[in-house]
Amino acid sequence: MAQIPVLSPIEALVTAEAYIILADKKALPEERAALVGLLGKHVSKKELSQHQVQTLTADAFAFVGRHEFEAFLIAIESSLTPAQILSIAANMYETMIIDGNVIAREKELVDDFCKFFDIDRRVINILREVLFIKNDTGLFLRQDHPNNGSDFRFGFLDRMDTEA
Repeated sequence: MAQIPVLSPIEALVTAEAYIILADKKALPEERAALVGLLGKHVSKKELSQHQVQTLTADAFAFVGRHEFEAFLIAIESSLTPAQILSIAANMYETMIIDGNVIAREKELVDDFCKFFDIDRRVINILREVLFIKNDTGLFLRQDHPNNGSDFRFGFLDRMDTEA
């Protein structure tokens, strides 16, 4: 097995995204667009150059081709802050659902990441609810969409009321 390089936090983010994107062995346009959007704002702000984004992305996809996901997790374990870990989990989850078709391998990767970093299941459940609504553009195309009813509530808000 190849020696695993140390990854910076931004490299860890992009590489985690690449694992999700390549989980089904093909990079769908929606998934590629999500990655471009994730990094594109930093190009606009001149925090990263287009060349740096291209290099980050190419290196991330190459890393995925050379290393198992478990080795990736071990390699990034000590280099991320709690906020960075949660951000990566949220971005992985969003990329997983962005095309409207979650495959088993994508879910396995997200679950493995969350377990490895001991992210509380309640946090993941809240994240899931928010991201599903955020990405459900059917809300805007169908008045009869189940979540367009006046009785819609986030389930986690109900649970928070009972936990207080």
